[in-house]
Amino acid sequence: MQTRRLVRTAIVVVAVLAAAGVATTTVNAAFREGHPDAEEHEAVTTKALAATGSCGVERWSVKTGTDADRAKITLQSTTQTTIAALDALPAPANLPANNRVAPTEDTVYQLHATLTQYKLEADSDYHLVLSDGPGHTMISEIPDPACVGSTSPLTSSIQKARGEFDAKYTPTTSFQTANVPVTVTGVGFFDFLHGQTGVAPNGIELHAVLDVQFGTSTGNTVTVTNPGAQTGTVGTATSLQIQARDSATGQTLTYKATGLPGGLSINSGSGLISGTPTTAGTSNVTVTATDTTGAAGTATFTWTINPASGGCTGGGQRLGNPGFETGTAAPWTTNSGVINNSSSEPPHSGSWDAWLDGYGSTHTDTLSQSVNLPAGCTTYSLGLWLHIDTAETTTTAKYDTLTVQILNSSGTVLATLATYSNLDHNTGYTQQTFNLATYAGQTITLKFTGNEDYTAQTSFVIDDTALTAS
Repeated sequence: MQTRRLVRTAIVVVAVLAAAGVATTTVNAAFREGHPDAEEHEAVTTKALAATGSCGVERWSVKTGTDADRAKITLQSTTQTTIAALDALPAPANLPANNRVAPTEDTVYQLHATLTQYKLEADSDYHLVLSDGPGHTMISEIPDPACVGSTSPLTSSIQKARGEFDAKYTPTTSFQTANVPVTVTGVGFFDFLHGQTGVAPNGIELHAVLDVQFGTSTGNTVTVTNPGAQTGTVGTATSLQIQARDSATGQTLTYKATGLPGGLSINSGSGLISGTPTTAGTSNVTVTATDTTGAAGTATFTWTINPASGGCTGGGQRLGNPGFETGTAAPWTTNSGVINNSSSEPPHSGSWDAWLDGYGSTHTDTLSQSVNLPAGCTTYSLGLWLHIDTAETTTTAKYDTLTVQILNSSGTVLATLATYSNLDHNTGYTQQTFNLATYAGQTITLKFTGNEDYTAQTSFVIDDTALTAS
């Protein structure tokens, strides 16, 4: 294993030195970042399932709700505002990479405006230029759900907004003209100023957009009362009446919900959620009430379904060869050379580990295993120990990545649990844990994919995996 990586790396180094005639090579950052839009000049990272094959990097956790402050977002309420009011906010002195600027970036805003232009950005966002007529403009952006991490409380709303926009327009990589009235709901966000089309003078945006409604607005406000966290039990009927009010009289509200636990549905006319839960787990539910003018309000909450009485049958460790100590891959599926006992990348424990990438050249390694999660258990926990070392020197760009994904039996990606990169390098192993209760009673595939670019190695080393149900 060590010899294989040293040989391949040596070949790349020799080729570079021979071509350049010098002892070191300077890599053009713009080329490595995936050809972002000329006007944006933003770094992107490869994501095969995204609309452009890429996702964003700069303040990406804040843009998509996977940052350290995501729990502070006021999803239970919406603040009515205008572009002029948002444009007038003072720009912050600095923009933290993984934290929010309170209170603006903790607030869900709704505004009525004109959508003048839109396009698909290199980071797979839909870039919407909004105008209020008197000359105030700002940007709103809808991320690609494939670029949103599994820990984001915004996921279902982003999916909804993306679907709403797709139902009306087909964005391309060139700006298209719309000039239609819209009502946009989204989280406040300050962006760096880098020449974006339609950017506000203070860099304020709605990112991520959680809802977009097309049509002339009367200025009505719909407010949905957040019912708070809900619980239920598999096999036991339950119901929840959603309460909403409209600022205008004589309006009829239509209800819809996304993310409901299996077995539950909402009555579009009354807002009553009812049914008998079929699967244990925790869901992020978003309820939307819309009046006849197109004005809408939302509320997002969690709904935990506990297993039926009778205990957890078939619990315990569900992965085979979890520490790779057989010295072979089975029942894992992987490409040659991943199962490793080299002293260059020692294991967390025992004698063997799984070493993905580390070549210093364009390369992809995968490691996957199909596993059945029994129904009726209380917890479904995935844990693993991860070590990352790298020869990359950047402190900002994610050139090499490792994704942890859940696929169904057909090979469709159900969720990306995490994405690690050369920026996450560490001096030892760190434990990573994930909640897989959503997939109780299903056969899923756990898949790791390591992607390395053309120079400067990054090694992703995995050991002592565990997927336990109890």
